[in-house]
Amino acid sequence: MAEHTPRTQAERRAATITALLDATIDSLVDVGFVATTTRSVAERAGVSQGAQQHYFPTKAELVDAAIVRLMEQMVIEAAERPAPDGSERDRVASMLDQLWELHNLPITPAVFELFNVARTEPQLARRVAQLTAQGMAAIRALAGVAVPTYASQPGFDDLLQISIATIRGTVILGAVPGTDAAHPTWAVVREHLLNSFDALLPASVR
Repeated sequence: MAEHTPRTQAERRAATITALLDATIDSLVDVGFVATTTRSVAERAGVSQGAQQHYFPTKAELVDAAIVRLMEQMVIEAAERPAPDGSERDRVASMLDQLWELHNLPITPAVFELFNVARTEPQLARRVAQLTAQGMAAIRALAGVAVPTYASQPGFDDLLQISIATIRGTVILGAVPGTDAAHPTWAVVREHLLNSFDALLPASVR
């Protein structure tokens, strides 16, 4: 029988923090920012409120740490996906599909919830803006490696941002029941975006 090795203090601390941040993200998805409280997060995490207050004394600090975790998870998710085989155009199509899937992850509603609240919460707005910029820079760097010919063309960065904004808007509207007729399908959006990326290339390399 294997002998059980007690966890170190650092391991217990890390486990508690992870449980609290995961519980915060779950709460943001399930009930939104306003209804998320430190007490309810502690209950979801299965830790005492004293432990929660030790690591994150206020709701603002708890949500701030959860935002960082959300963004890190989304960037890691994008970075860990293997590059597809095929032509560079195939990789552009795959990049668009990955961006679509990234905006449809289970944690994505929590990100959108924070975007909405940040409109009227200056402290949250600063943090969201900072981490959104970092996330965009990471995506741009990954795209530069995956599709270097496209990425070297004037207008690529703008089109990449337009693509993400289009995907984000389509996902947000698509989450509202009964709005199917008010927005195009992903297949239609994807085709238009792909054609726009192709238009960046000089005719000699298309």
